Amino acid sequence: MSDALTRGASAGRGGPPPAAPAGSPVAPPTIAPTGPPSLVTAGPPSRRRVVVALLAAILVVTVPACGRDRPGQSAAAPTTTQPAGLTAAGLAGASLSTANPTRGIPTTSTRRRAPATTAAPRAAATPAPAGPRLLFGIGPEANAARTTPLTRQAPVRMLSSWYNGPGDLDWMAAWKGGEVARAYAAGYSLHLIVFSGDAEGPVATPHGQACGRGYPLSDRFLDDMGRLARIFAGRAGGPRLYVSMFTEFQTYPCADNAWSADPAATAYYRALKDRYLASMAIFHRLAPNARVSLSWGGWQARWDDRATGAGRSLFGHFADVLRASDFQSFQAMATDGNTGDIRAMTRTLGAYGPVMLAHYKPDNGSGAVFEADLRTILTDRYLADVTRNGLFAMSFMDDQNLAASAHLHQFVRAAVRRYGRA
Repeated sequence: MSDALTRGASAGRGGPPPAAPAGSPVAPPTIAPTGPPSLVTAGPPSRRRVVVALLAAILVVTVPACGRDRPGQSAAAPTTTQPAGLTAAGLAGASLSTANPTRGIPTTSTRRRAPATTAAPRAAATPAPAGPRLLFGIGPEANAARTTPLTRQAPVRMLSSWYNGPGDLDWMAAWKGGEVARAYAAGYSLHLIVFSGDAEGPVATPHGQACGRGYPLSDRFLDDMGRLARIFAGRAGGPRLYVSMFTEFQTYPCADNAWSADPAATAYYRALKDRYLASMAIFHRLAPNARVSLSWGGWQARWDDRATGAGRSLFGHFADVLRASDFQSFQAMATDGNTGDIRAMTRTLGAYGPVMLAHYKPDNGSGAVFEADLRTILTDRYLADVTRNGLFAMSFMDDQNLAASAHLHQFVRAAVRRYGRA
């Protein structure tokens, strides 16, 4: 987008000033005889009368020609011959090219000074829309997300998909040359949410005996991330692949939400941080358009317990990987309202980088909470606050609540049209 101002074409024409005839610009020059003396001083009277008449005619022509373009004079401006086929627009363009561009154009009562620049006129820039802007997305899988009414009717430019474990790899692999390629070609960003919901139990780690969900720390996990990266990879410089890794990871240890609730939880978190950094490196290497984040449960900022590293104190224990991340992400799925959590999480994570609300929906599907949240969130004041703190994207978990309420769908559609990044 250009922010250049429109330049108007000058009414004056360029080029060197009109050349005056040889001789004095004030009085007619004394014209010396150029023929043989006999043409003036000799010969019969009739021949002398012819010569005198000829000289008088020359003086009549010469005198007014010497006085044109003098300040304050009412004589007509000089005329020039316009090249054949040159239109008014072409003439305006031609005025910007001169045989001697450093030479000034004379000022007259009928001519304006041409602009000093030689740049061609440019169209005025379209002003950027005012107010907060978000990248809006929707899930739960890219193929279904593309067909939702909200995506078709408003600028939803990110399609979210969930990876829940190894069982998803085969059907996702079929997307590589189909759904993924079509989405990128249509200009959509893709968003991959990596979640592990497997059973918790003892896990051996380099940091000691841990307890938690086994798949993220398993031997096959990094190979599976390599397959995912290849499936969702796009070209460098093309639409983004956003990865929200280990969403709700605070619940993966056997003891949730606290760094030092017990030694097994601490060992698990340390091993998970190692696994996160290794996964991020794989996506960077195999998917040049990938940007990777660690995805938090949105409840973490509601309380604090420094003694166990719980609540807000847990953020500090992950500061190293947050700083290493490409962006930050979290979910908001509380059943009692999410506007406070979204503010608090954005404010906390925004200290480490841009923030995405990776998946939003009340966990119990409450339409009343969903509507109350969105009628607060999708306003100038609220979005100005959270975008100022770093929020750049928000993804709806699915379209079920929107499909259940026509008036709410209309409200959200209008809001996405107003605030959505095209």
